[in-house]
Amino acid sequence: MHAPYLVHTVEIMSRIGSGELGEYAYASPDLLRSALHALGGAKHAADAIVEEKAKHAFALVRPPGHHATSASPMGLCYFNNIAVAVRSLMKDQEVKRVSILDFDSHFGNGTSEIFYSDPEVQYISVHEYDYDNFGIGHFEETGYGEGAGTNINIPLVESSPDISYESVVDRVIVPAIESFNPELIAVSAGYDAHYTDPVGNMNVDSRTYWLLGSTVEQLVRSLSLKGSFWVLEGGYNPFALGPSIRASLDGLLGGPLQELEDQTEREEHEMLIDSNNQVIEKVLETHSKYL
Repeated sequence: MHAPYLVHTVEIMSRIGSGELGEYAYASPDLLRSALHALGGAKHAADAIVEEKAKHAFALVRPPGHHATSASPMGLCYFNNIAVAVRSLMKDQEVKRVSILDFDSHFGNGTSEIFYSDPEVQYISVHEYDYDNFGIGHFEETGYGEGAGTNINIPLVESSPDISYESVVDRVIVPAIESFNPELIAVSAGYDAHYTDPVGNMNVDSRTYWLLGSTVEQLVRSLSLKGSFWVLEGGYNPFALGPSIRASLDGLLGGPLQELEDQTEREEHEMLIDSNNQVIEKVLETHSKYL
């Protein structure tokens, strides 16, 4: 799945102990070991589901992976942890159909590229998008060839609030996964959409992460899926990461929304909400022939 060149250069640069392997992908001593441990954690979580050891599993690993393409590390990612885990399951024919949900603040370009023409893997990404400077992650990127319709991008405007994520869950994510009817759900769990994150530019708190966990749990039950496995991606405020992950786990366990310390009342700009509603309409219109 990853080109031999990518694997070899990670090994070489790890041995050198410094340098840059790709855009915002820096080498450090023992990088290869750390990257392989993250990869192994993701695979272990995936195996736990198909081996019926758990209904849901969460791999708390770093470095993240969803920016790593088949040929190049980038964005703090060296190997694409979730993509390798999914490919591993499907290679052994234990699983034939998977939905990947990515809610990191940044578009998971690597995961999208790897599965862009694969009809058996659905990739759904909700992320921030700069509409003043168009780039990849646009809603018109829907997949290619036999995979047409399996790539669903939901590019929200910067500073998007919790209510916009609620709309995305209700109007796009749930119907899309129900329509695709996978055997399990893989989740790229990035928490840098949190309003306190120094890297992301969105405006959500742990309430949204509880909703995402609860939604996945309900989909697993209602569709009688094998389960879900989660792999940590972004999230760069350690004080927000704890309550955010806890909220996701509460949702996965079927528990109620807890009042956590990061939940504050913040201003919601109607213009942003309206803009996101227009984006959602465009996403639904673009995928209407597939869903």
